[in-house]
Amino acid sequence: MFARSLLLVLLGLACLQSFTTANNGNGPDQCCFKYQTDPIPVKVITAYKETDPRCQKHGVIFTVKEGRKVCADPDVKWVQNLIKKIDKQMYESST
Repeated sequence: MFARSLLLVLLGLACLQSFTTANNGNGPDQCCFKYQTDPIPVKVITAYKETDPRCQKHGVIFTVKEGRKVCADPDVKWVQNLIKKIDKQMYESST
């Protein structure tokens, strides 16, 4: 009877540990799982950021005027061109 109770307690602790580990706040904030395939007009983009290196897929997250987040593949030419345009606009507005 003691062994069964001990096993039950240990099983409960193992479940609690796995639940605590799964909710760990040390992971990346946002990752991309799918990419936008059509180009986004630069005039609707308010910001962008690259995904955390810990994400499985490398990506760029564009924030559009409505506040929506859109993931894009940083290796695609239209994404690279958008980033250059946005960086240029930010540089020109700061000078």
